[in-house]
Amino acid sequence: MRSFGDLEARIMDAIWRADEPLTVQQVVDALAAAHHEVAYTTAITVIERLRAKGWLDRERKGRSFLYGATRDEAQYTAWLMEQALDTTSDRSAALLMFTGTLNEAEVEALRTALHGMDESNRGSL
Repeated sequence: MRSFGDLEARIMDAIWRADEPLTVQQVVDALAAAHHEVAYTTAITVIERLRAKGWLDRERKGRSFLYGATRDEAQYTAWLMEQALDTTSDRSAALLMFTGTLNEAEVEALRTALHGMDESNRGSL
């Protein structure tokens, strides 16, 4: 699966930025507030495609549906990174090249996460 298209990304961004699930009209309004006008029918089509792909879920509230993300933005980014790593025959080399682009704070966050993984793996041995 490829990354989001432009409108898909804008819709997901609006939903991720919201404190709670949104109606289609609220998504349309959020896009308009960000100077990205979109027709209601176009928005519902793209939202339903995102739901079919598993990125959104919906619940009925009165006569409307509320749409919320099934995964957060960080999980989406991690998924994209995994997809990118799947395109190479040398994942280790790609990871090393990637880590060379990180700033000090990002390197420290990665070290902390890897140290935490080491700790949890030791407990299961």
